[in-house]
Amino acid sequence: MSEVTWISVTDAAPQFGMTPGAIMNLISRNKFPVPTYKLGKKRVIDLTVLQAFFEAKKAEGLSRLAKSMNG
Repeated sequence: MSEVTWISVTDAAPQFGMTPGAIMNLISRNKFPVPTYKLGKKRVIDLTVLQAFFEAKKAEGLSRLAKSMNG
């Protein structure tokens, strides 16, 4: 059996501090910041994409911190 490379929106919701329903509402309005796709009846997020999203947010935060410390 192959390795699972996705996470359901339900399981990812706590990482965003949101409920699955709130995320689904944002997805339906094209406002959710991470691409998702349907896998059967589930709405899922690719784990590599999710990791890249949070890495980008981390880099953004570190950049802001560096600017505030230098300026």
